[in-house]
Amino acid sequence: MSNSYYLTTPLYYVNGVPHVGHTYTSVLADAIARYKRMCGLEVCFLTGTDEHGLKIERAARQEGLTPQKLTNMYSTSFRQAWKKFGLNYDEFIRTTQKRHRKAVVEVFKRIQENDYIYLGEYSGNYCVNCEAYTAADCETCPDCGRTPESMTEESYFFKLSAFQEKLLKFYEFNPDFVVPATRMNEIVSFVKGGLRDLSISRTSFRWGIPIPEDERHIFYVWFDALIGYLAGIGFASEPEKFEKYWPAQVQLIGKDILRFHAVYWPAFLFAAGLEPPRQLLVNGWWTVDGEKMSKSRGNTVTAEELTEITQADYVKYFLLREIPLGSDGNFSFDLLVTRVNSDLANDLGNLCNRTLTMIETSFGGEIPEPAEMESADGELRQYSSETIDLYRKNFDNLQINKAIDNVWELISVVNKYLVANEPWAMAGEDSKRERLGTVLYCSAEAIRIIAILLNPIIPDGTAAIFKQLGISEAIEDQRINSLTWGGVKQGSSIGKIKAVYPRLDAKEFMVRVEEKKKEKEAASAQKVKEVEAVAKKKTIDIGDFGKIEMRVGKIISAEAVPKSDKLLKIQVDIGAEVRQVVAGIGKEYSVESLPGRLVAVVTNLKPAKILGVESNGMLVAASNEGKAVLAAFTEPVRLGARLK
Repeated sequence: MSNSYYLTTPLYYVNGVPHVGHTYTSVLADAIARYKRMCGLEVCFLTGTDEHGLKIERAARQEGLTPQKLTNMYSTSFRQAWKKFGLNYDEFIRTTQKRHRKAVVEVFKRIQENDYIYLGEYSGNYCVNCEAYTAADCETCPDCGRTPESMTEESYFFKLSAFQEKLLKFYEFNPDFVVPATRMNEIVSFVKGGLRDLSISRTSFRWGIPIPEDERHIFYVWFDALIGYLAGIGFASEPEKFEKYWPAQVQLIGKDILRFHAVYWPAFLFAAGLEPPRQLLVNGWWTVDGEKMSKSRGNTVTAEELTEITQADYVKYFLLREIPLGSDGNFSFDLLVTRVNSDLANDLGNLCNRTLTMIETSFGGEIPEPAEMESADGELRQYSSETIDLYRKNFDNLQINKAIDNVWELISVVNKYLVANEPWAMAGEDSKRERLGTVLYCSAEAIRIIAILLNPIIPDGTAAIFKQLGISEAIEDQRINSLTWGGVKQGSSIGKIKAVYPRLDAKEFMVRVEEKKKEKEAASAQKVKEVEAVAKKKTIDIGDFGKIEMRVGKIISAEAVPKSDKLLKIQVDIGAEVRQVVAGIGKEYSVESLPGRLVAVVTNLKPAKILGVESNGMLVAASNEGKAVLAAFTEPVRLGARLK
């Protein structure tokens, strides 16, 4: 059995900063990765950003940035957010990286060699917001509700229809490929409804990876992005690493991108001769105070807000305890305060504080030696062992909130154990010192087990608890798969006692929340002003346009400019005179094809020398997929007529 374990988050689309939904998925992945490491596995945890597509190209234009600068900015915001949360990922893949481009080209090449690619024409609807094709009879996108755009363009197609039966057979033999089961049922129903071949290239924009040997086309963003899961572990660049980790044991996704991952993704992999991932864990959506989270409502909760308002452990615990596997979740700062104060401050915090304080005052800060065990002590020991087993079973099944419930039941049992045995009443009585030592030893040992089990969830606080127990080893180096009773060393000195999880003052906390909300609103308003300013700078008034003199001309002759593969020296008759113009259209137009052609000429430019050849004007042309197309006239027009 392999000792490696590979898991991924989605590659987050860089059309905004990370919010609570992104945070939940990444925190969940981090918890799974930490748990698996503490079970002795060699873990590779990948996250990253999806950075191509028409939506990014348009957003960059709106903000007055290049697409690369825009994606750099947002990709950095994700890495910074995960650093503040202390997420311990191993790989961060960006779809603009060279290693990713290399992997995409290699997968395409394999699929093409296996005869699952053909050139055709796509005509239909496309939702730019979701970067998804929609059915011809859909007036709105079924995922986001926006109106899709109608488009017709040449496209490379993937023979998705060829994989309908293979996918259904795969689902049949792998019923847990998608969890929860309700999502698996959705996918089976979708595939049984019939699969159509999938357009995997676009020619109407340029921000993406060009198709090799036909760079007019760029890869469809979902063909491109999914391959990031391969590129991040060395596909086409580090074969040994790729062989070690692929296929992924689990890939975490949101329900809005289920079809891409559960249908297209395994089909692409089958076509390329690769194994599909073992499992897809599908998360629900997050609402905020019961309402759908959206920019228009202004209720988006960002990752930056969360880390600035409170400590990372509080957020992690709330997110992972609050939502069952695959369900939708509701985020509320009020609920967070209630959960933190009740569970972390009261239950766990008070247990640690009173146990360690009694060890400090009654045994000089040294872990006491237990005497003969009584039935209550044996029951606590037995319950702790049973909790470890239940916790592992639930965590292995990715039922994280149930695993946390198991630990909280143990915390409750330990608190009841203390109440029943009343160690505070035994303090100072020599006749009961041995019994007091046994009770405190058992309580400290239970706390050690609790801290280890909770470390994948709340790593910062549990590491602090470990130090307060006087344990010098790093808590993340403990092994959950071999965890047993008896790890606390008798006679060892405990650390300095300090509240690990102090209570939140609800009133003061909500004041901070409101202040942060106002800051965010002000920043958003400023952003709108900046975008409007950029748009304003790009506009000219009618007077500015009137300064440009463009006239109708007729090309008399053309010849190549020496030492240039694209510059042509062109003689143009503009009615009153013949002008010499140098134009960079030699790759698109031969010198023989130009004489007699009517063109638009800018005639009031200052003369310039280009490679030693004088140019007295400029031909007007459009750029289409990086190639020049001369402006032309379809009706008779007088030479020298001015364009208005």
